[in-house]
Amino acid sequence: MSGTYLLGIDVGTTGTKSVIFNTEGQLVSKGYEEYPVLIPRPGWAEQEPDVWWNATVKSIKMAMRKASISADDITCIGLSSQTNSPSFLDKDGKPLRPCILWMDTRAEPQAAWVREKVGEETIHKVTGVKIAPFYSYCKILWVKENQPEIYRKTKMILQPKDYIGFKLTGEYVLDVALASSSGFADIRRRSYAENLLEEIGLSVDKLPKLVSPLDIIGNLTKEAAKVTGLAENIPVVAGSGDVITNAVGSGVVKVGQAYNKIATASDIAVCVNRPIFDPKFRFVSYIHALPKKWILMAGSGEGICYRWFRDKFAQLEVEIAKCLNKNPYEIMDAEAQEAPPGSENLIFLPYIVGVRSPIWDSNARGIYFGISLNHDKRHFIRSIMEGIAYSVRHRMEIIEKEFGISIREIRVVGGGARSAVWRRIMADIYGKPIILPRGEEQECLGAVILAGLGIKLYKNSDEACKRLIPTVDKLKPKKENREKYEKLFRIYVGLYERVKDLFFILHQA
Repeated sequence: MSGTYLLGIDVGTTGTKSVIFNTEGQLVSKGYEEYPVLIPRPGWAEQEPDVWWNATVKSIKMAMRKASISADDITCIGLSSQTNSPSFLDKDGKPLRPCILWMDTRAEPQAAWVREKVGEETIHKVTGVKIAPFYSYCKILWVKENQPEIYRKTKMILQPKDYIGFKLTGEYVLDVALASSSGFADIRRRSYAENLLEEIGLSVDKLPKLVSPLDIIGNLTKEAAKVTGLAENIPVVAGSGDVITNAVGSGVVKVGQAYNKIATASDIAVCVNRPIFDPKFRFVSYIHALPKKWILMAGSGEGICYRWFRDKFAQLEVEIAKCLNKNPYEIMDAEAQEAPPGSENLIFLPYIVGVRSPIWDSNARGIYFGISLNHDKRHFIRSIMEGIAYSVRHRMEIIEKEFGISIREIRVVGGGARSAVWRRIMADIYGKPIILPRGEEQECLGAVILAGLGIKLYKNSDEACKRLIPTVDKLKPKKENREKYEKLFRIYVGLYERVKDLFFILHQA
């Protein structure tokens, strides 16, 4: 198999990656093409689907050029993308309008209408998700109500990676896991929630055929081969949305395994053997890419706080990094390492862009609590790392205590996972072993694992993940640090409860 390679494509929010792996999961080369997010009005966020396609073509060519391999060496293609970003295509497969991105909040009135007409509990129990403008079904309702002519002309509604799948193969499909995270699926039956969708005014006639994330959706067409420089008839496997492919790419394929992504977001996702329904609607459940498994998802956006501090207060670290040819985060990490665990009782509430799970308060904002004359920049940096870890611990504690789910270990991915000091903080605050898997492109790796399983290159997911995702580092909690963090964590959880009413007043000011 030395001449066999797998191509993973991830259509992200700010750019598309094409990554080539060998059959052992080692990254051979990657291409990346960036593009903007269009903001035509406050609260709106859009992208043109053809921008994704052009970026895909460019990134594939870039990756192939760097790999110095033949087009015939690519044995299959796996797909991944941002979720909840629907595109509307006409009968000829042409986009009728820009895609409405996941971060777009224009569909709040439609979400309120669904909440009134159907109710949060019904939506949650059938689909596993919440009622929120984030989800695709609310965005589609907005188009139906505000742009009826476009909705009438719409032949097919596709998510980003499925638009790329269509451009590669000519086939319209949607994998069941991504359908689940879009709010389209009956999470128990693994099929479209037809009755519920019709109740809110949406017909499955405009949605593509449901497939498994492991299914071959088609082969590369002659036209797509010519444009990309790849070989004709390469099988393309459905893959799934980035949350799901990230689970596979980090090796979260057994019940009780979890991954924690520390990047712009700070997600915690747990593999479970049944859909979990939360009567308080704090968490959502998605269908896993693998049969008879689901993902309990607790996402939030606190990871952006570390970048915020870098951009606003770490100009010196940025300049030092330039002189040393290093990443500014490495300099910040070294400073955080000099501060003691607990940052001398400085606590950071990381809600600078509001908070999602488990609180769901868009009015919430960040707080540094307990500042004293002893504190300097090192403490402020470390307390951000600790505050984000407290937030994840908060979600994890609810998952374990209220739903009886035992999380054995945490696999960490994303930019924050590469920080040794942050991994130590996570281990001590979570009280769990922290595992750093190999690689840094988990979405693309997950997509190619699913593709390899789809073409029977690998026997099963356990064998594939064990072989392709070895452990690079493993940390166990330190007892002395655990005791300190336990006290501060309780203060952290109570802090929001004491000031939440003030956040609302501040928002109205």
